[in-house]
Amino acid sequence: MIDFLSKIVMSFSGFVATIVLTRTLGQERYGAYVVVLSVLAWVAIAGNLGLSPAIKKRVSEADDGNYIISGVIVQLILYAIVAACLWIARPYLNAYMEIDATAILILLLAVKLATDFIQSVLDGQHLVHISSLLSPIEWTSRSVVQIALVLSGLGVVGAFAGYVVGALVAVVIGMYFASFDPSLPSRRDFDRLRSYAQFSWLASVKGRTFLSMDTLVLAVFVSNSVIAVYEIAWNLASLFAIFGSSVSRTLFPEMSRISSAEGASDEIAELFRISLAYSGLFIIPGLIGAVIVGDVVLTIYGSGFQTGYYILLILTFARLLYGYQGQFLTVLDGVNRPDLTFRINGVFVAVNLVLNILLTWQYGWYGAAAATTASAALGLVFGYYYTSRIIDVVVPIDVIGKQLSAAGVMALVVYGGRLLVGDSLPVIFVLVSGGAGIYFILLLAISREFRKTVQRNLPHIMQ
Repeated sequence: MIDFLSKIVMSFSGFVATIVLTRTLGQERYGAYVVVLSVLAWVAIAGNLGLSPAIKKRVSEADDGNYIISGVIVQLILYAIVAACLWIARPYLNAYMEIDATAILILLLAVKLATDFIQSVLDGQHLVHISSLLSPIEWTSRSVVQIALVLSGLGVVGAFAGYVVGALVAVVIGMYFASFDPSLPSRRDFDRLRSYAQFSWLASVKGRTFLSMDTLVLAVFVSNSVIAVYEIAWNLASLFAIFGSSVSRTLFPEMSRISSAEGASDEIAELFRISLAYSGLFIIPGLIGAVIVGDVVLTIYGSGFQTGYYILLILTFARLLYGYQGQFLTVLDGVNRPDLTFRINGVFVAVNLVLNILLTWQYGWYGAAAATTASAALGLVFGYYYTSRIIDVVVPIDVIGKQLSAAGVMALVVYGGRLLVGDSLPVIFVLVSGGAGIYFILLLAISREFRKTVQRNLPHIMQ
């Protein structure tokens, strides 16, 4: 719940900052900012190579290894290598990004790797509630600085400066709560990190492939203004998926901790059933709501953004599939089977890359969105296949069915309200708020399991 609420705060601050950026910078310059961040996300993978998930896994096992200091040493070496390569390739990078930003990119890489590292340490030390708070702190600090600097006339430079400031604030706070052994690590510590990272690095590639392969490919075929609209649609789709990612992130260290205990299979299977039950809690009504009012919501970012309506629908459905897929891969990683996730991720990355190039070339941004959706569906199928070979997979069809039923009633009310009252932005926001209330009230009424879950997570004074 802390992780989820943290993501809500993070999303809200990012939402406000994005509106200011799109309306102040315009589609073209905002698109350039998006392309730089997409490149950053990919070079960060090369600067990490699976180190963060390896640290989270090994630290969560609570053995005698000094994985934090060994991880710091490896991280510094990787960063130095990648930064040097970026500097050498700066003429080509600047030409691709359509902005002279390689030096900025190297700085952004440093703060991003530092943030990812400290969050992995906190997750591994079972401080997910602390780690989760770093994201909204980072995004809120970033948003405040970005809004102030962009409105003062610094433009894209102000947007990048806000990114750096927000990351540094999160790193400093995270270091305060993390604990570590200052002694020198052993060779075994490095070997243990390597043994997990050699498989987990592809998970980072897969995640980034899903999040921004389409953006990178689009940058070859379309203008930055089109990419700006696509990215806004993607951000809205991702907003609905935050609860599912919170469930996955919270359950991983718990599954990892109990994976070697006797009788752990049944307990992990139950945790997995719960994760599937709540993965679609928000994104199912989010998808239906996007169908009804998505075109109006997009106009808040400025004129021209409503052209991304159908892209929003396709990407939200992709997010739905990917959210369920992520729960399967969390189980495989938690029970120390990164070799299986490696296979799934390898197929996902290959298919996503090929489809993105072919479909984007032929159909533009609709092809990019379709490639992302098809890859998510394929990954879900493979995730189910491999997970069912390890534990007893029970898909909570009844729970998901009740979520669909409640969302259906919500849709009727919101759509009827739009027909009767109109579709101005203030009216739509009222309808969306009312529809969300109807959805959760109905779900509480028809789902006994959901009622129990809510009661267990309410503060004691409210129970």
